Amino acid sequence: MANLKASTFASRELAEKYHLSLIDLAAAEARHTDVSQELIYQQKVAEATAGGGELLIAEAKALNMSIDRLIESVIHQHTERKRRISEIELMRIKAKADIRGASTAAEMHRIASELQHQLTP
Repeated sequence: MANLKASTFASRELAEKYHLSLIDLAAAEARHTDVSQELIYQQKVAEATAGGGELLIAEAKALNMSIDRLIESVIHQHTERKRRISEIELMRIKAKADIRGASTAAEMHRIASELQHQLTP
């Protein structure tokens, strides 16, 4: 994040808008999955929920594992991904509320920086 000078923003409102956008960007980057890969994940979850399907059967065969074990793994990973996405969303909401309550651009900068640090793996 760039160095923050008192003259960086013409008003508190502009500073707030800027830092709120940083919060949204950081959360979006933390949640990001390639669109094509997301479609594959969705298909796997649908097949796992249905008890199997062509994609999971082929994957289980390629990995030399049972279809039941793979289904369990897909469902577990899906649950963990949903949990992480929810966690990111709650962090985003809190950070945005904190920025709205901040008195100075420097305080907003600190809040945005902290969130970016927390979201970095």
